[in-house]
Amino acid sequence: MIHKNGSNSDNQSSKKQQNFKVVSFNLFNFIEPPAAYYDFENIYSRQQWQKKCTWLTEYINQHQPDIIGFQEVFSPEALEALLAPLGYEYFAALDEPTLISDYVYQSPVVAIASKFPITESALVTPDENLFPLMGIANDFSFSRQPLRVKIALAEFGECECYVVHLKSKRSGMGVDTLADSGMTGGADLMARQALGSWASNMQRGSEAALLFNEIAKQRTKTQLPVLLMGDFNDTLQSTALEAFRANGKRVFRSDIIDPHLKIMNDKTLADEFAQFSLFDSYELFQTGQKLNATLAQDEYESGLHDEDSDIVEDVMPPVDPLKYARQATHYFGNTGSVLDYILASCEFDASHPRNLAEVSDYQTHDRHLVRPEYERDSDSTDHAPVMMTFTLRS
Repeated sequence: MIHKNGSNSDNQSSKKQQNFKVVSFNLFNFIEPPAAYYDFENIYSRQQWQKKCTWLTEYINQHQPDIIGFQEVFSPEALEALLAPLGYEYFAALDEPTLISDYVYQSPVVAIASKFPITESALVTPDENLFPLMGIANDFSFSRQPLRVKIALAEFGECECYVVHLKSKRSGMGVDTLADSGMTGGADLMARQALGSWASNMQRGSEAALLFNEIAKQRTKTQLPVLLMGDFNDTLQSTALEAFRANGKRVFRSDIIDPHLKIMNDKTLADEFAQFSLFDSYELFQTGQKLNATLAQDEYESGLHDEDSDIVEDVMPPVDPLKYARQATHYFGNTGSVLDYILASCEFDASHPRNLAEVSDYQTHDRHLVRPEYERDSDSTDHAPVMMTFTLRS
């Protein structure tokens, strides 16, 4: 159900706005006491709950995103109530966590909040006709059902936003699913680890492929720009997430049957395929920053007299690649990984003919992970929110 809070949406949406901020945010077990997550012992005290809510409020007040995609939400009503006075008049969470006993819940859901009107919302369901073709079980389902909403952004227009929380790497072969491996000791544990890891990879990979299929199908119908945000529980370069890297580079002309595509030249064909590709907003930002630096260098050099050409490198140093190093969004021990992403359609790619905006900034907000202060951060989250800013094409 789409909820609208307050009465200022018309005034808000009519404002002239050229920049929009989008955040993907894993809240890490956002559950209001006396409810518990996974086990009866996992109940926040009132002090802990207030501290968690205060941390989230301060984050939002500091960074002022326009759209926030949330993961690990056990208490969507409490989240909506927290966000309403912060300016988020629109909120959607269509799924519900699973009550397993008394006040104990599992299977948190995803949600989205927006300062601009959410005009449509739906849970994404996979196409069952594809299950046998993919070699997956007939009873397959998403571990957490993705959410799709249509948002009417002032100046930019309508955009379809997806929020996802893909299957974790946690073993899919516990004692309850593999009661007797026929082994004991280390052999039993290692076998469970190998089987469970692969089971999780297959689930996550199937979720990614089936979700991409639904996004492409929806995009064919609406032709609207797309943003996909969430906790992918894997790196984008992993085999399991290969679907999100789908592009026309692996398509051979001999494989093309569609007569409309057959007559296209290579450049037009590449642009056509790019319409249904998803791009890492971090890489779009990185590429744009390097391009802008190169253009600035060229402009500076063109303004120099010949006798001054030897001082160019002193005045305009080359782009430092370390400046664009990507920060981890999650840590397991001392090892950091990027698990949280915002992917964007070609309308956010400055080099594509359908471009409407560019990714003008990208930030990983990891202070609470790399420089934590107990009093401030102890009940925050174990993920770093990622935020992209896009600027409308002038």
